[in-house]
Amino acid sequence: MGTTEMEGHPVDVGFHVLHTAYPALKRWVNLEALEATPMDPSTEVILPSKGRRMLLGDALRRPSTLLPTLRSVGPFNALRLLRWRQRARGRDLEAPMDRPSPTIDAGFADQGFSEGLRQHVLHPLFAGITLDPERRERAAFATFTWGAMAKGTMVMPKDGIVAVPRQLASRLPPNAVRTDVAVEGVDASSVTVDGVHHAHDKVVLAVPQHVAARLLDVTTSPDERRTTTMVYASSTPPMRAARLLLNGEYDPDHSPVLHVHVPTLLHPRADGQHLVVATLLGAHEHTPEGVQERLLSWFPEASTWRHVGRTDVRHALPNIPTHHVGRDHLPVDVDGVLLAGDHTTHPSVQGTLRSAERVLEALGVPLPQGPQDLTRPAAVEVTA
Repeated sequence: MGTTEMEGHPVDVGFHVLHTAYPALKRWVNLEALEATPMDPSTEVILPSKGRRMLLGDALRRPSTLLPTLRSVGPFNALRLLRWRQRARGRDLEAPMDRPSPTIDAGFADQGFSEGLRQHVLHPLFAGITLDPERRERAAFATFTWGAMAKGTMVMPKDGIVAVPRQLASRLPPNAVRTDVAVEGVDASSVTVDGVHHAHDKVVLAVPQHVAARLLDVTTSPDERRTTTMVYASSTPPMRAARLLLNGEYDPDHSPVLHVHVPTLLHPRADGQHLVVATLLGAHEHTPEGVQERLLSWFPEASTWRHVGRTDVRHALPNIPTHHVGRDHLPVDVDGVLLAGDHTTHPSVQGTLRSAERVLEALGVPLPQGPQDLTRPAAVEVTA
């Protein structure tokens, strides 16, 4: 969860939204302090080759989107989406992952969604959520995400997504964190740095999946999920609402721009300029000029945009096997080392925070009821 600065404005590294429905988020993060603004509860789909756009709205929250949504997906698909929404937004959002499920694509077919809706809407939407063009994640995870979208809102913090980990870190004692330190090895009671073993009462390893696999005997998939964003400046916003514009013809090779959004519609720049952010997946080489040329079929005015930067994220999300059953993927204790991170649970902010809560439970530390209950610990040393 990182944010950089482009022309004085925060720009997230990769595409990020924060789901307010996550139970763990409510225990740890003061959302009001983030000055987070909700995105529009609708998604727009573009078919670039046809010059056509479709609106998919949440008619229960915004009744004015009912007729446009019905025209876009048809009454039968709309009813199936509503039924899925009501089933997914139960009290325990993670419950669907406790049962076996097929892949995301197979799950959509099982629910009876039409081929057109799957191909032009659901497949690109969940390719973006899982950062996997082949959507090999479990259908149960898709239901978990759908429930979070139905039960809460998607917000963007004023200072970017990095405001979330910064708020968490602000509660640590001064000088507790050492950064830019290369950890060479860990075991149950020590951390090795520059060949020196530092003894500790307990060691918690909170690292990405590929790093955990290197430091511990943990087998993982060699597949790597990557994402790139291209950022352009425009004098006028190409969209009127702060929503996602999804590519209904998404193809990693022939139509690689997955979606576009305009974050400055939520948090405006002081100079009135707007930032347009295009998201792409995979390890393909993309140039700002090439992406801008492809966007001409989306927005004819894209020829006047000015490229201001890009972000690239390697190992952006972990790989959880499709056949896995359960909201937790790995045990919290591996050879005496306590593990935290989304690869130990499931790839979401909820999964990440819940993985930390598992560590606290293993240590006998009570969980807070909310961020107002958090106090700084008496003594702790953290190596990052």
